[in-house]
Amino acid sequence: MSQALNSNAKLTPVFQKAFPSSFKSLDVVSFSNGSIINVIDVSFGSTSAPNSTQIANTLINAASTVVGFDIEGSSIGINGISSSGVRHMISLVTASCLCLLSWILSNQQ
Repeated sequence: MSQALNSNAKLTPVFQKAFPSSFKSLDVVSFSNGSIINVIDVSFGSTSAPNSTQIANTLINAASTVVGFDIEGSSIGINGISSSGVRHMISLVTASCLCLLSWILSNQQ
């Protein structure tokens, strides 16, 4: 399966699920540097199109579930505007330990 068909097959359902009433189509326009960079046109209905942030967040959220290629959140660009794409996820246990450590250190003064 070519990379263009693979990208289309994997990402179309993501956008259909995220924007069921407005998603129209997804077309892979080009690849560069050994298919590391993909340019994709995503079309939405004009009356209820999502904004750039919503589109970028959809791709970032899909990164953990899409298989066959990687989605690098920090390199997503929507209409020429790059996304920060950086998200940090930590477990509740880790967050609790960090809060407890912070509290202990602040009370040692």
